[in-house]
Amino acid sequence: MGTKTGRKVTLKDVSRAAGLSLITVSRALRQPETVRADTRERIQQTIAELGYVPNLTARSLVSKRSDMIGVVVPILASSLFSDFTQGVTGQLDAHGLRMLLAVSNWSPAAEEAAVRTFIARQADAIILTGFSHTDATRAMLARYDGPVVEAWNMSDTVIDSAVGFDNYRAAGDMTRYLIDRGYREIVIVGGAAQNNDQAADRLRGFEDAMRDAGRTLAPEAIIEFEHPATIEAGGPAIKALLARETPPDAVFFLAELPAQGAMLWCLSNGVRVPQDVAIAGFGDLSLSSLLPVTMTTVNIPGRTIGERAAELVFDRLQGSEAEREVHDIGYSLKIRNST
Repeated sequence: MGTKTGRKVTLKDVSRAAGLSLITVSRALRQPETVRADTRERIQQTIAELGYVPNLTARSLVSKRSDMIGVVVPILASSLFSDFTQGVTGQLDAHGLRMLLAVSNWSPAAEEAAVRTFIARQADAIILTGFSHTDATRAMLARYDGPVVEAWNMSDTVIDSAVGFDNYRAAGDMTRYLIDRGYREIVIVGGAAQNNDQAADRLRGFEDAMRDAGRTLAPEAIIEFEHPATIEAGGPAIKALLARETPPDAVFFLAELPAQGAMLWCLSNGVRVPQDVAIAGFGDLSLSSLLPVTMTTVNIPGRTIGERAAELVFDRLQGSEAEREVHDIGYSLKIRNST
């Protein structure tokens, strides 16, 4: 069994063990193309044997680069944000950059704390989810000299650059589709719009599409979750809606997980979809196309959004002079059997 020595392995240790000069070892790590392949292989083998880890903090003081990119996502429970994160890290890894990840749980204060930490840790760039930030966060980012990318939505108040899709139009398109299908009692179920510009825009898209179609928007047509939009929340939500004196004939969930939960509850309790009630979601998670009644939903290219955000960061760090880039990745309606 090995024992901890408490002593860090240094570059001098690597040099000594490999039988090479310190300059050669250092050059192999910083400019590998200037060192012969067999020498590089010898150095890498020695590094692996000794467990050497370079001091990135010291290196960043010299290069003024940390090669770290700060990323804030609201949650990881949804595979949409997991896909987004995978897209980001995949592109960063390809360019020798690393991700510092923070989860805000939809809290602007938590996002503010993460941004403060990223800047203090000398992150080279910051990627955020959405446009709902505290005044302090905006002030910090206004003084920050690295690229800032806001992802997952479109807005006229972009801090630096943005990559996402139009949540307002997406929700409006799905609502118009349900109206055109002849559904009369349409209810929307979504998360809290406060501090969540994506939820707020989806709600506006629904409301405007209903008004444009001459539909009266009664308060009972809008249901807001008081808890996280989990798959477990969908069953109680659809059960309560169907117990109304005038139940809806279509329910549009602004998040995919509770829509899936609602579908599973209906299938388990003899409620026919879409004959008794139509169900539409937002996100197109993989289960939605595999359910016994496949779900109509809005497809969001989460991984592509992450990849493009990371590419934009890399381009800027490489000296691209482009500023305030806004990339609309788009979305699509997936019309399936649930409507």
